[in-house]
Amino acid sequence: MNSMNKTKAKPSTGEGWAVHVYDSDRHLRFTLESSHIWAFSWGIGVGLLVAIVWYALYSASHSFSSNTNHLTNLSPTPETSSREGLRPESTSSFPFGID
Repeated sequence: MNSMNKTKAKPSTGEGWAVHVYDSDRHLRFTLESSHIWAFSWGIGVGLLVAIVWYALYSASHSFSSNTNHLTNLSPTPETSSREGLRPESTSSFPFGID
């Protein structure tokens, strides 16, 4: 009979945690679980990685175009200056043209 007392089920403590947020009327508004924190962390990490790669590619292409710009920048000839609608290319510091 002693062996029956030893077979009690122990509560599981490896299930994680959850935070439940209620409003003033005791209605559940949202639940925050550990998996949400992991997904948010992965999103921040991937976002930073994309931003770093985007910046590296943009700065590499921008430095390449500025290095070759002085080699191809020739003085305008009468044929090129007489064209209508010819505007110099704007050099912006942001890839979408927003400064």
